[in-house]
Amino acid sequence: MEKITVPKLLRKYRGWVRKGHIQFLKNGSDEQKDILKLLGGLIVDFDKASKGGDISENLDWYEAHEKGKKLWHALSSYALNNIDPSSKGSADLFKFLDAATEFEDLLYGLELYYRDHTLHSLWVYFIGEYLLREDLRYAYKNFNWFLYNDIERDKSQYKEGLVKKAKKRERELCNKVNSYKDAIWCIIALCHDLGYSISKLSKLNEKVEKVLGFLDLHDLQPVGYSLNIEHQYLISQFLELMAVDVRIVPSVDEQEVLIKLYRDDGTYWRLCRSLEKRQHGILSAYLIYKILGIFAEASVRGPAEEWGLEDSEVIDNLIRGDILFAMAQHEFDFAYLDELNSLADILVLSDELEEFSRYGRPMLSRKYYDTHAECSISFRKAKKDIEIDILYEVAPKHPLKEFFPRKAKRLFELYSLKKEKKTVSTSFYRIKSIKMRAEKNKRKLFFLLGRDFIRAYLPHTRIKGKEYKENEYNLIAQDDELLVATKDANISIKDWFKNATE
Repeated sequence: MEKITVPKLLRKYRGWVRKGHIQFLKNGSDEQKDILKLLGGLIVDFDKASKGGDISENLDWYEAHEKGKKLWHALSSYALNNIDPSSKGSADLFKFLDAATEFEDLLYGLELYYRDHTLHSLWVYFIGEYLLREDLRYAYKNFNWFLYNDIERDKSQYKEGLVKKAKKRERELCNKVNSYKDAIWCIIALCHDLGYSISKLSKLNEKVEKVLGFLDLHDLQPVGYSLNIEHQYLISQFLELMAVDVRIVPSVDEQEVLIKLYRDDGTYWRLCRSLEKRQHGILSAYLIYKILGIFAEASVRGPAEEWGLEDSEVIDNLIRGDILFAMAQHEFDFAYLDELNSLADILVLSDELEEFSRYGRPMLSRKYYDTHAECSISFRKAKKDIEIDILYEVAPKHPLKEFFPRKAKRLFELYSLKKEKKTVSTSFYRIKSIKMRAEKNKRKLFFLLGRDFIRAYLPHTRIKGKEYKENEYNLIAQDDELLVATKDANISIKDWFKNATE
């Protein structure tokens, strides 16, 4: 398992750009030359800082951020133009990033740790590229675009000719969408946290209220926003686009292949709940939906229409719907993931792996840090099952007793691994297990999430006068909480680590 580091990611990506492997950066193009120049500047800075020892201490973070922002602008511009050369709104998107960056400078005091989201999004993009081109080539060659072939699924009910027609059309549509896959991933990764600063307004109000309380001033008008009636029409279309299933179905006489849209009510419910809670994933998706002109081309039609969508409409819908849904899903409270085949899956995993610069500046020291934990990952495939092994080497400045339960809790929220087999498709891999190991000062803990079982190796702790040895324990999920199963009682992970020996 090789460590994933920023210098390594930058070099790997530069190599793929040079070879013309990035679809929207053609060999010999001005776009390719521009990106190579911008990458070169960052590589020089990180190399220079690393030679001095600690990158955190030696890197000029302001300069790195400025160069990173220019790279963000260029990559997103070229990716958007690849999908739609006549696309409008890119300039407004860049202006938003600049404004959000200035606003984010005010927010570093809201939490003990606060990350720089411009660089974070770049690293997430490069991590995804690294995974797809190094370890998950099978997924890169055969993405799940959420195009469901109902005729193939129920092929015993239809004539062989109709089944062949459906399969051919599915293949043709997926091939066309695949020609944009690098641009799609770039937009998803770079834009997935654009709404983060907006989602923190409630915390900003909390800080102001605490100060004003000492002056007995309680008539504060909170800083915030509301989505008024004039927003509802666009919001409705926005939610529908993300929640629809694109399905290949037979015509009434079963002679022709049609493609229709059906709303997935479970997905729609999660999206609505996420919007109500103003989670930054769905706010990020809504932001680019409003700003970027490419989303005006997406179609949302009911299944009752006699004729299905044209191929161009299907492609527009798959590309735009997948971009928005991936961004929204990465912040769902409970995502129930069990596959590793779509770009939405890759975003979730890449975002979780990005711990080496996840936090920008701890307020207690007011210093920037490049690394919270160094990360490595490996995959084992057997038939259509995949096992994931993640190793975090936790940085000296960060307590293991804080890092481990946070990561374990998030994996539990994101993934739901079940024994039952899916019948929709046999061409994709399902996750069999995820093992997350965290190490620091020769202390080694692990969290293992499998199909219908959860185990963990936990540190020594003392709770209500009783001691529990450092050992492997079974965990159970109860009321959305992880509990350690012991002979005496079921103890929450939070309480276990609160009293654990560091």
